[in-house]
Amino acid sequence: MSNLNNIRSVFEEESSRHGLKGVLGVAAFDSVYESLLPVQQELLKGLAGKGFEGLMDGGSVISIAYAYPEHAIDSIAVKKGEGFDKETWNVYAREYRRLNEALNEACDRLAQEVDGIPLPATTSGIAAEIEHVEDYYGMAVSHRVAAERAGIGWRGKNELIVHPGYSCAIRLASVVTEVPLERTAPSEGGCGDCRACLDACNFLRYKDRLDNYREQCRRYIVALGLEGEVCGMCVRACYRDSVYSDRFRL
Repeated sequence: MSNLNNIRSVFEEESSRHGLKGVLGVAAFDSVYESLLPVQQELLKGLAGKGFEGLMDGGSVISIAYAYPEHAIDSIAVKKGEGFDKETWNVYAREYRRLNEALNEACDRLAQEVDGIPLPATTSGIAAEIEHVEDYYGMAVSHRVAAERAGIGWRGKNELIVHPGYSCAIRLASVVTEVPLERTAPSEGGCGDCRACLDACNFLRYKDRLDNYREQCRRYIVALGLEGEVCGMCVRACYRDSVYSDRFRL
């Protein structure tokens, strides 16, 4: 059994233990590193410490994703009178937290298997503490970059990773290791003419006209006041309303 098959087996055990559906891919460390923002490169270099040169010389990044269950997707932005049913919407927020916790446990176990460094899932509690969205960039290594390079999916028009089977209804985490694992090919998919996520969100729809749509999005999420710093309207639109929705099954 190859190293990659061993890693997949461990991940499948973790997925089964949490009752979640997931996917795993592997990218070359140097390709991920070179695609990060400079501030994230510095963060990753600091995390790697003395092992950085070894990572650049054939190291790997394991990208993992867990998919939201359908009931969580259907809880997003449910209407109630003139507004939203936030009690229902919090179902999605709680699943966001649960998936993060499951990803972190899987990362820790995979890191032990390959003597690597776990890069945990992005957690809540940050958006309300920073003044501008750019302040966040240096706090975490981009799991989306790793997922793209590892073939988890393609970058959608909402800037999330779109998996061909789970849409963008996924959460991500990563592990870096000096072990030269077999690579998985980047996804050849794409959104084409679909604009479901853009039609679901004014920030995305007008992102080319706004000075900083990401900052507008951050402020909206904070103002929502859900149990997690999430929104998910573009996620639901991708899963339920996109031209590819008949492919998506969780």
